[in-house]
Amino acid sequence: MRYGAHGASIREETRGHRPTARGQNRRDARIPSPFALLATLGGLALGGCVAPGADVHLAPFYTRANTADAAIETEFLGGFGKVRYGAEDHELESFMLGPLYSWDALPEKEDGHTSHFAVPLGYSSRHGPESKTIFYPFFISGRSPETDGTSTYQLASLPGFLLENNSERGVQFGIFPLWGKFDDFVTFDRLVFIVWPIFVYAERSERVSYHFLWPIFGWTSGGGERSFRLWPFYSRTRLENRFDRTWVLWPLFHYQRNFLGGGNEEPETKWMLWPFYGQTERGTYKAHTWLWPFFGYSSDSRSGFWAFDAPWPLVRFQRGPDGVSRSRVWPFYSHTIADGLETTAYLWPLIQFRKERSTTMERDTTVFLPFWQSSERRDLASGETSEFKKLFPVFQYERDVDWERGSFPTLDPFWRNELIDRHYSWLWKVWEWEEEADMRRERAWLGLYRREKGLGEDRKSLTGLWSTRRYEREGKRVKETSLLFGLLRWRVTADDGFDMLPVAFPGPGWPAHGSASSGVAPARIQPAQTEDATP
Repeated sequence: MRYGAHGASIREETRGHRPTARGQNRRDARIPSPFALLATLGGLALGGCVAPGADVHLAPFYTRANTADAAIETEFLGGFGKVRYGAEDHELESFMLGPLYSWDALPEKEDGHTSHFAVPLGYSSRHGPESKTIFYPFFISGRSPETDGTSTYQLASLPGFLLENNSERGVQFGIFPLWGKFDDFVTFDRLVFIVWPIFVYAERSERVSYHFLWPIFGWTSGGGERSFRLWPFYSRTRLENRFDRTWVLWPLFHYQRNFLGGGNEEPETKWMLWPFYGQTERGTYKAHTWLWPFFGYSSDSRSGFWAFDAPWPLVRFQRGPDGVSRSRVWPFYSHTIADGLETTAYLWPLIQFRKERSTTMERDTTVFLPFWQSSERRDLASGETSEFKKLFPVFQYERDVDWERGSFPTLDPFWRNELIDRHYSWLWKVWEWEEEADMRRERAWLGLYRREKGLGEDRKSLTGLWSTRRYEREGKRVKETSLLFGLLRWRVTADDGFDMLPVAFPGPGWPAHGSASSGVAPARIQPAQTEDATP
């Protein structure tokens, strides 16, 4: 109950008095106009602006937060834009503009960073003199260092532009398919094309090739290789100590002899009258194919291996040494055991079970597309475990040792796609959180609510309206509260009572970690030890 000047309640003072019209006008005149109210708020704001580096929470428009993991994070437009600085060195760690562009420093690599643009089409990375940029399907470019200390720049872009710049070879370029001439390009020692496929000249490992109306006519010589092709009538290719391959009336008849190096290497003979029948022999291994590639049987009496396809790839049964086996009636059922991997699928790819075993780890994966995906991993050396769970479109959860993260809903149907999650999920995540040891971070949709618990403090904030900061000072629990954009702030200290705090518009104004008014050293979790924690 409120009281008047002489102790009587306001209700008692006004009982039985009905204001006249003139009195009513006087009372109305005392009600402040919107302009006067704005002027008052502006005066308070100008008299108590938030200190540099302090928390500002005006989501979804603008937020600056001192995070629980010792960083300074700025966010605007509900998460579309994010900028993150390290708390100790104030170096830029990351920057994002939704799916348009993002940039991330690589602290483990000097002058290293990665970026994504037009996600997921564009990617760029840089580490010293080495760089790469890809924008699917329009272009790919890269710069790579050479042994002499120089670097080579290469570019390939639609509709067929090729470029290379090297200090030794100079500038080389071509416009595919019209013309191009390159030395030491990709895997070629030299590559020349004129109105491809009319003429192509290539050198690779001392082998020289000429092609006219590729692939119709061509030959190769040098480096132990001799070949000739007149497609589709006849072709023969011989590579010394490697293979001898011939085809006639392609693709009707093929004959090959492979693994001709001698020594302990067993030669292989393959032939096929396509598509009716084909045969392969190598030592005790024999394979037969009918109506390639649909029906086939292969076996090796020495190893105990056998495989049967009827028809491939729908039906396949295979058994081999070391417990290797494959049984597939696609898409209804499949089961595979090979190289420490066991997979089982029903109505592939809808239901899948996967077990991986190696000398270093064990991992079990379960998939019920598109709704459920889970994985559990255990490190055999340390015994540490990690897991991932996604119930689409309800929630996503992951844990690595004592670090955890979760969110809901999850509208990304892909398996643990960090790229999509980072650049798009700010649109739909109603709630997300992250926790490790004494650190915990929470965020509601568009950043309207945030929590940063760590470095000896626990900060909670509901945009503009309410915020609290809890910490310990000299062994006493302290709670600070900010209301209405920092215009009303106070502190309650255990055993010491209540104190008003200065205005910190637009609030909440909690000081930056590591500042003189905070006393909390960044990158170390410890209680605040300041005498005055106000900005």
